[in-house]
Amino acid sequence: MSIVLDGTVGIQRDQNGEVANVVWFLYGLPWDSGEPRNAVFLNESFGANSPQMIAFEMEDEEYVIYADWDSAANPAQAKELKGFYKRYGYILISCLREDVNIDQGLMRKEWITPVKYYEDYVTMVNAMANVG
Repeated sequence: MSIVLDGTVGIQRDQNGEVANVVWFLYGLPWDSGEPRNAVFLNESFGANSPQMIAFEMEDEEYVIYADWDSAANPAQAKELKGFYKRYGYILISCLREDVNIDQGLMRKEWITPVKYYEDYVTMVNAMANVG
């Protein structure tokens, strides 16, 4: 069973307005949970016009984040995310974590990790079934 996280996605653009980077700012990651691995991006998590999804593992848990562009001010950004992950194949995850070594208690932590792109859940399952 996956833990669904809350967060926001930030799209950084170059001087031409093209997507230069995508950052997922997440809330709720445990401070001692290690580093993300086995990240996947589903363009349509449950079928046509469903939210995009990022999933990854940390330690012994699976975490999931959904981006529902129907409720966003600019749903065209979904196509930009799709193109970015298909082209570059990595994800930047950012969160705040407790740090006992600093007075403020919180410190931003970031990871860049490979991400596998799949159009939807069925495509992902079929691709994984054909690996063996």
